[in-house]
Amino acid sequence: MKKIAYVLASYPVLSETFVGTEMRNMQRCGHDVQPIAFNRHQGQYQEQDQALKDRTLFLSDYSQLFVFKGLFYIGWGVFSALKFGVLQQGLTFKSLIANALKLAYFAKKNNCTHFHAHFAQGAAATAIVAARLCGASVSFVGHGYDVYATPQDLTLKLNTVDFAIAVCQDMLDDFKSLAPSATVSLVYCGVELERFSCNFAKTNADAISATNFRNLQCKKNKLLFIGRLCETKGLFTLLHALKLLPPTVRPVIDLVGEGILKSALQLYVRDHQLTAYVNFLGPKQSTWFITNSHNYDAMIAPFELASNGDRDTGPVVVKEAMALKLPVITTHFMGCKEFITSSTGLRVPPKNPAKLADAIIEFYALSFSEVQSIKNNAYNRVKKLYSAEIQASKLSSIIEQHG
Repeated sequence: MKKIAYVLASYPVLSETFVGTEMRNMQRCGHDVQPIAFNRHQGQYQEQDQALKDRTLFLSDYSQLFVFKGLFYIGWGVFSALKFGVLQQGLTFKSLIANALKLAYFAKKNNCTHFHAHFAQGAAATAIVAARLCGASVSFVGHGYDVYATPQDLTLKLNTVDFAIAVCQDMLDDFKSLAPSATVSLVYCGVELERFSCNFAKTNADAISATNFRNLQCKKNKLLFIGRLCETKGLFTLLHALKLLPPTVRPVIDLVGEGILKSALQLYVRDHQLTAYVNFLGPKQSTWFITNSHNYDAMIAPFELASNGDRDTGPVVVKEAMALKLPVITTHFMGCKEFITSSTGLRVPPKNPAKLADAIIEFYALSFSEVQSIKNNAYNRVKKLYSAEIQASKLSSIIEQHG
């Protein structure tokens, strides 16, 4: 099977759990993988990514001498590589060629035969040139801001790679619209069920009536949000919805994550007398989510379109919640339209605080059996469609076919 050079701008990143998950599961499919990143990420990362981090090659650690070493691996694809380098506009030609030669050297020294870049910006451009220089196949996967907020030569890249990966149906359609002749496949960011299936909520009703459900210990009156505190997450919509709810039925919301909107969100909470209902917990490991999900009634994730076009396309955290049998209240937007159905969670239109407030009330009005049905249906859907094993197997087949 092909050995894959995973090309990354920075690694490992706490919020980019999907990268490590994919690499581990590609290894389980039989592929050897070699992570190659331009830079070491200066910040927290997931504990389970340590082994991959330890064997990641960081191009910034190596001198320009390795650019010249890359010259020994140049093949007939040099003309295709140079053509792409001239046509693209996202990077300076000199920087692109230098990094591509360095990348080609380390990939070939490690016997890699396929380059796979995460995010469709500089990493993808460099992977394309490096692959063409040394005669390897190449692909990239799009995510969010790299496709919708700050795209760089996206049509050119789609038409140049051997294939591209979209993480939700809307993205697939958009890729096809941009480049009708490009080879594009849909591969979801999967969930490691062996990690996220160990903390199920109890499912035995034990003759619990719907009337008594709201007064039981298992009702915490707490909702959970996990993610970067940024515009795409719909957090001001969430806080507005919380403000609309009467205090007698208003749940507490724990916000897990960091981001540029934290100070503004904290100010909004203070100004609208919501301090008793909103807790900022900071960033957490995924192990925290697994261990603590049972302390919450549901996850709330009101994704929406940012002012710059950015959006969450296939949020893994929603699928992780489904795997943990934590009900999800979200929006009918991008990938969540596919993951969450009427039988596996609650969906409302984006940027609609009133509808979101109604959904919270609707959720807490559900009977015990209705909540259990949502939990079980959501888990079964993730297991059938969105496991990391299933998605890695699909990606493996595509690489072997097109690579």
